[in-house]
This record gives sequence, structure tokens and C-alpha cells, in this order.
Amino acid sequence: MKHLRIGLFLFDCIDPLRLQETVARIAAEVASEIEEIVIVDDRLQADSALLAIPEVRGLRAPRDLGYGGARKAAFEYASARGFDHVIVLNGDGSHPPELIGSFLAAIERSPHALIVATRQKLSRIDRLEAFLHSRILGIRIRDPRSGYRAYPVSALGCVPYQLCARDRSFDDQILVQFRALDAEICEVESAETWGDDRAGSPSTTSGIVASLDYRLHQLHFSRRHRYMVDEGVHYKLKLSPTGSHTQIVEAINSGSQVLDLGCSQGLLARPLAEKGVQVTGVDLGAETGAELVSELTAYYSRDLDLPLELPVARDFDYVVVADVIEHVRNRSQLLRNARRYLKSGGRLIISTPNIAIWVYRLSLLVGRFEYGPRGVLDETHVHLYTGATFRREVENAGFEILDQRVTALPFEVVFESTGRSRAVGLLAGFYHAVARAWPSMFAYQYILEARITTFDEDA
Repeated sequence: MKHLRIGLFLFDCIDPLRLQETVARIAAEVASEIEEIVIVDDRLQADSALLAIPEVRGLRAPRDLGYGGARKAAFEYASARGFDHVIVLNGDGSHPPELIGSFLAAIERSPHALIVATRQKLSRIDRLEAFLHSRILGIRIRDPRSGYRAYPVSALGCVPYQLCARDRSFDDQILVQFRALDAEICEVESAETWGDDRAGSPSTTSGIVASLDYRLHQLHFSRRHRYMVDEGVHYKLKLSPTGSHTQIVEAINSGSQVLDLGCSQGLLARPLAEKGVQVTGVDLGAETGAELVSELTAYYSRDLDLPLELPVARDFDYVVVADVIEHVRNRSQLLRNARRYLKSGGRLIISTPNIAIWVYRLSLLVGRFEYGPRGVLDETHVHLYTGATFRREVENAGFEILDQRVTALPFEVVFESTGRSRAVGLLAGFYHAVARAWPSMFAYQYILEARITTFDEDA
């Protein structure tokens, strides 16, 4: 395992004597693992007594940035210095520095996790907040109010922490950001206790407010940029019967040959393999870094904006273009590529999100149109469709539409369900019935099945 570069950042360092006592309590073998001990304060001067302690260096903020603002400055500094982890604690001794060794051990076990120190004695309010965190977010953490933490810098680069509050609710919001990132969150237990880290915060329920705010964001009742985290390029197979993946798999006959254009890492190949379907995938996997599934029969790295040259003929019963056309600039070329490799009786199965869904109609009504890392307004989308414009795009490319399906809102994503939850399934099933009755208003995605009307060998 490579040597990790760890920065220890001290806050609330008003009293030089207390700071010196705090630093002295760090065991020598632990201190040897810390690359830098940094004081973060806007009151630092060149002749400050705080800087007379040889083990520490100062990071002077240009002004009083507040509780959260000081931590943002520390994270920026850590990123610029190339640290792997940031440990933050109070320099006045209220956070026991003896626990740093436990942090280091936890970092070695879980190098990508956010690690939170748990106080020994918790009030009823603390225990209630922890319970509600667990119920609302699914975060099993005993002490969400603790600000004594260790952050992996790589994960900090994936969350917009600069958009978190400057006051003490910063801790609540960044905890939710790590939850949105689906990052591991673990705890180290302290033999000691300390006061409420959230003393002086705007509200003792700020953590619950942040949790509920995140859930409303997921449901698109609100949109918060601070919860639009960078989850990377990897997509997940959605198992809900009302989602696009399952409906596409069900539309493909057993024993068929499928060409999956824009296959990502080949998600559809796994469930299709159970039906005896052979899947050839095409995508820019070398650029996305996706790990391909073993069930793909063949894979070709190609740019779908360009004419597609593959060492195959019209061999395919189906060409699947699942949630791809909205990412491609040359959409007519993509559809010509699909025509080129379909058998004479073959079918195109193509899906895209519905920009006219009620969620975005309401958003526009209140003056909001926010792009993000996922969903209908994925920031990588270059073209957005309504049901009518999507059908027209496909028909204009020389296809006859035979069937249209719709999907429900992705409740399994919103609620982090496996797709097998009965409650989530009932909700999705009800919504799906409404979407079929009024697709232009309620459909989350359209799935079209079409056949070629103009069979052209040079297509």
C-alpha cells in the first residue's frame, strides 16, 4: 500500500498554550505519519504566538470565513498540496488528539471513506437526530453532529463542498453530499466525550433539514447544486419492471443477435444472456474507463457521431440505442449506423428521456432549469426530446414506429432500492399506469420499437 499523505488541520486555535498542549498530546509515532499540521484562522499574523510552535504552520484566511468557510479553505489547500486525506479537529483540546491514531488505522482499512469520531456520551437530541438520519438517508451513524472527521481528498473532488453553508450546518450538508456520492461513511469511537460540535448553529435540527432537503432534491421538488455530486461515468442496471432496462430486455426475443450502440460497460448483456441472446457492444469505453461485463459477445470502441465501420454485416435482429441519442451531436448519423447493421426484418429499440415531464414543466414555471450529473437534465445531454419530437426524429431517419412504451420515474434510484422493494414497486406501478394514460405529461422516458422503411445497402 502506498504511503498516504495526510494533513492535520486545526481550528479554533485562539489560545497558544492550549494549542501547544493539544499538539503535545499527539503521540510521536502518530505525528510521524502526519505530513503537515496546519492552523486555519483569519487572525494569524506573521508574529503570532500560535506560529511559534515548531510543529505547525499557518493558513491565514483573508477574512472571517466562518466555521464552514474555514474548512473549505483547508480542503482547497489540501487539494493543492496533493494530500490524500484531511483530518479536521479543534485545536483547543476539545477534540481528543489521542484519537488521531484510530483515524489513521481507519484510513488504512477504508481509504475512500469519510470517517467520523463518535462521542462517548450522547444527549437525547443527538440520539434522535442519529435515528432520523438513519431513517431518512439510510446513514447508520451514531454521532452525525460530530465535526471531528477525516475526509478523503479524492472524494472531496467529487462533491461541490464550496456550495455548502459557511456556518456550522456545513457539517450536515457535506455529510449529505457524501451520502449522495454513495461513499462509505464509518466511525471511530472515542473513550472520551466533548461538547456539542454544533453549538451556536442556526438550528439544532439543521441535520434533519439537510436530509429532507436532499430527498426533495432527489424527487425534483427542489434542485440543489450542492447535492449534484460527480459519481463518475459508470451506470447501474435498474431492475424495476417499470424502468427502461427491464422493458428493453423484455422486448427482445430469446436467441436473438443484438447490437448495443452506446452500451456503456455492457449492462444489458447480463440479463439478455439469461435469454440466450448474444450482444455485441459499441461505445467509447477506452475513454470512459468503464469495466466491461464478461457477457458481451464482442466489443468495439467507436465514436457514434461518425460513420460506423464494424467487421460484421447485417447480422442483427435488434439494434438497441438505450439513452444514447440525447448524448450524440450527429443524431442522423447514429440512426444511419443503426440501419446499416439491421436484418431486413430487424427492429430498432431506442429510448430517451422526456423533457416535457411534469417535473420540468413546474420547474420552468418557477424559473428553474438546472442541469446536473444525472437524469433528464444530465449536463452531457446535447439534445432534449418531447414524445412528438422523438418520434419525428426516428421516422425522419427512415423507420416506421411499431410500438411505444414509457417508463415511470426512477423511484428505485430515488429511494436507493434494489428494485425489489414491494412499497417502491407499488408506487412505481401506480405511477407507470398514470404515465401510460398520459405519457406526454408523466412519462419519464420513451422507448420506441421501429423497423426500417427504406432498406438501403449503403445506409
